[in-house]
Amino acid sequence: MSTIVFAGIDIGGTKVRVGLVDQQSEVLTLSEKIPVMDYENASDLVSAVVEEINRQVESDPVFELAGVGIGSPGPLDARHEVVLDTPNTPIIQQFPLADEFRKHFTVPVKMSNDANVFVLGEAVAGAGRDEELVYGITLGTGYGHGFVWNRQVLNGAHGTATEYGLAPYGEGSFEDHVSGRGLARHYEHVSGSRLEGPEIFELAQQGDVHALAAWSLLGRAIAQSLIYVTHLLDPGIIVIGGSLAAGYDYFIESLWDELDPRLFESQRGNLRIELAQLGDQAPIIGAAALVSATQ
Repeated sequence: MSTIVFAGIDIGGTKVRVGLVDQQSEVLTLSEKIPVMDYENASDLVSAVVEEINRQVESDPVFELAGVGIGSPGPLDARHEVVLDTPNTPIIQQFPLADEFRKHFTVPVKMSNDANVFVLGEAVAGAGRDEELVYGITLGTGYGHGFVWNRQVLNGAHGTATEYGLAPYGEGSFEDHVSGRGLARHYEHVSGSRLEGPEIFELAQQGDVHALAAWSLLGRAIAQSLIYVTHLLDPGIIVIGGSLAAGYDYFIESLWDELDPRLFESQRGNLRIELAQLGDQAPIIGAAALVSATQ
């Protein structure tokens, strides 16, 4: 008896990971990190990923590949087929990534941006698995957003739904205040000194008053963005992931202090904001769910 599996591909700025996921959203196999810099062009990178998928499928005679899902840095074109001018992964800029994978497989191939597949993974198997409407944010180099409704990603008419991090805020964008550089900016504002995120996290662990204040300002900036999200989409849960989520305990109180008074009465006490549960597996599971959800 065969085991139906779906390949999930997580493409990052420096590495790619590949896993096989079953119909219960369990990761059965997971590759080591494939360094992007080892390849001269996108076609060579795709060939290496295809080889890894085939290796994993052939590792167990019962595996039957039924689809390939790709999570890629954005922006993507309206059909989520081509990577546009993505700043962190130039090797795949303006490259028809989905069609390149279709050259190697006869099964369905679908692609979405990395924030979307993170949220989809958490929606089907993580913190949002019991909710119908799941919003997710990723806090890191940038500020990613995604919205999943009944296990389907909201892409929008032009493929740009929830591309919200670059929305205007203050003298710049939300991403300028809610990201690694945003945290550094907040720290410089309260201390007069410039440090990066990992150093500010370590200082917060030691109880440093300036570091704690910087994390608190980050929480308030996150809340300012989520006010509009909660009013417009009314999610049941907001899931927080990304590298800066490590500082959750340092910003969640100020986030709630800023957000709660601005919620509708029916939302207050019912909206959940929680840390992501799946770690590095979230985008693998989410990418696979792009194809498994349609089968």
